[in-house]
Amino acid sequence: MIRTTLLAAALCATVGVAQAAPQTPSPKRLDSSPARTKLDTNGDGAIDRNQAAGSPKLAARFDQLDRNRDGRLDRSERPQRHGKERGGERGDKSGAIAALDANGDGRFSRAELAGKPKLAEHFAAIDVDRDGALTHDELRAYRQAMRPQHEAKRAERFAAADRDQDGRLSQAEVQGRPKLAQRFAILDANGDGFLSREELGRQQRR
Repeated sequence: MIRTTLLAAALCATVGVAQAAPQTPSPKRLDSSPARTKLDTNGDGAIDRNQAAGSPKLAARFDQLDRNRDGRLDRSERPQRHGKERGGERGDKSGAIAALDANGDGRFSRAELAGKPKLAEHFAAIDVDRDGALTHDELRAYRQAMRPQHEAKRAERFAAADRDQDGRLSQAEVQGRPKLAQRFAILDANGDGFLSREELGRQQRR
């Protein structure tokens, strides 16, 4: 009985020591998702001149982007792909445009925008720095500058369709616009049988 009691006490003491011992922290995992690009072949979070050679456009701008002149481009120096970070999760036009960035350098060449006739047509006007490629900032600035013109055109089309001039469109008034007529019920958010400018504007901003 005494031997059994002593063994039990020793076991409890051993367990207590094990529980009290500090846990060795596991090593932190390296952040592998946000900063890595396909050019960062060694996974150190930066792109050197040799790695940049995999993207002709990035290589051409290497010295311009390398602000601290250390021969490497870290995350803050590399062009950012705003399309995936902002536009992509919404599935809006910005995300669709970002998908055209074939070489992943965060810029758009004439060849990459060949499938966007309007952007290709106004390429020279959008390319403010005349470097032969469009950045997200240049595209954003162009959209902002063109917004009043687009709004004016929408207002003009709305007024032309609004034959009774009551400030809203009935189903009969949109019959000449098949796409609008087909989506009438979806666009009619309040279900009153008419489309207001606000309802149309909300759809156009998506």
